[in-house]
Amino acid sequence: MARMMERRAAPTYTSHFGAPMVTTFPMFEGASMSSVRDTPEKPMPMPFNVPTQQEPAKAVALQGMTPLMQVEPNLHAKLEGVNAGGSIKDRAVMQCTMGMLKSAKLKPGDTLAVCTSGNAGRSLLHVQDMLRKSGTSINVKIFMPKRYLTRDVPTAIAGIDGVDTIEGDRDTSYYSMTTEATRTLNGLDGEFMEVADKMGFLVKEHGWKVLDQHYDINNLHAHQSTAEELMKQLPSLTDVVCTTGTGGTAAGLRQYLPSHVTVHARPGLPGAIDGITDVRRYDNFCNTDLLEGYTTEHFDVSNTLAHQEELEAKYNITAGQSSGAAYALAKEIVSSNAKAEVIFICADGTSAKAE
Repeated sequence: MARMMERRAAPTYTSHFGAPMVTTFPMFEGASMSSVRDTPEKPMPMPFNVPTQQEPAKAVALQGMTPLMQVEPNLHAKLEGVNAGGSIKDRAVMQCTMGMLKSAKLKPGDTLAVCTSGNAGRSLLHVQDMLRKSGTSINVKIFMPKRYLTRDVPTAIAGIDGVDTIEGDRDTSYYSMTTEATRTLNGLDGEFMEVADKMGFLVKEHGWKVLDQHYDINNLHAHQSTAEELMKQLPSLTDVVCTTGTGGTAAGLRQYLPSHVTVHARPGLPGAIDGITDVRRYDNFCNTDLLEGYTTEHFDVSNTLAHQEELEAKYNITAGQSSGAAYALAKEIVSSNAKAEVIFICADGTSAKAE
């Protein structure tokens, strides 16, 4: 059960890489109004041609169209772990990276860095592989707190072919070596915001590019496809439950779902639940006032872990902690409203039972 917390103003942080001004973007029929940053006139189409060393090559976007699995009456799991890179982050990472290539902010041969709790890094390695097959090579550097390295997703990343893992801080001269690997997992000392600051210093020092998913509006637009899939798979949908890391999923669903569909989310206490944070600290494109319950409650750790285990035991759904949190909240909604038709986003969930 989610616990109540005192409603208070969210803390405000400035982007480590420069916070752009706030603007708004065109409304889509049936969607809800929200404030966003650096909004393009329309979402970038996927897939599209990207520049390569020789000639343009089409990058095939192997994400989306994930299965919807009914787990209880009126309650369904959207299994995003079926994405090729293993999570819902495939959508945003693909959209953001391709947007950078399309605008020439990222060029072939550049190094692209990301600070993440895990899934965005795994998705970026998948995108790197796709680009390489199409003739475009980029280097990838994944940053996270050192203590995250023992978690499931970072452990999986460390086992991916060609990934070198660095534990703890090193002299910055190490990162400018010409013989460095094309893909590294960097577990630095400190907590997430400290590591993001350190990465920002290295980016500036060595001329790398940043997949700044917390402020790239393509993160939001990537979930137009998610919203369209949900409505196609369950036309009677009334409520969607998701969690917030960067806020891209929640903001995108609220932007692109019809206004009669309620989007529910809760913040997590700092470092308490893998993949969940209080997105208000970023002051980005995610307007939490539009998310049901976000400003009055937070996810409970013990309840989250219990429901993560329940997904595995009852439905053979293997998923991370954030999916357990979303499932717990979705059950509450169905319990309180017998007419609700609810989908919860199982951000990295998979199941052999899914059709």
